[in-house]
Amino acid sequence: MKDVLVPLDGSAASEAALTEAFELFPEAKVHVFHVIQVTEFPRDRTKSAYELAAEKGIEIQEKAEQIAAEHGRNIVTDMTEGNAPRSIVQYATENNIDHIVMGSTGRSGLSKVLLGSVAESVTRRAPCTVTIVRKR
Repeated sequence: MKDVLVPLDGSAASEAALTEAFELFPEAKVHVFHVIQVTEFPRDRTKSAYELAAEKGIEIQEKAEQIAAEHGRNIVTDMTEGNAPRSIVQYATENNIDHIVMGSTGRSGLSKVLLGSVAESVTRRAPCTVTIVRKR
């Protein structure tokens, strides 16, 4: 594998996926990708919900850099806004990604029906093989 994509959302499952990508693909260039999504509103009214989400994205990427350093690895980071599954697949396509490693919270039942599954959607649409990692 030359290029591996790890989408991160700040969850423990996505961080486990990053660690798994380092272990599975020791020679690959690892791309860390975050999709900004507004999921909460700030208590500080001087910031917009989008600004809060973007700041969270930066924190997620900084944490990814720390994890990479712990494994003696370098990563490529990128961030965008939009629909998470669509954005992940588009990034993989545009950057000739060979493999995607992503975390999954393992939702089932009604929560999966109501909230959907980013991992499932990416797996169905990805231009390459996808490995799903659950939190260790």
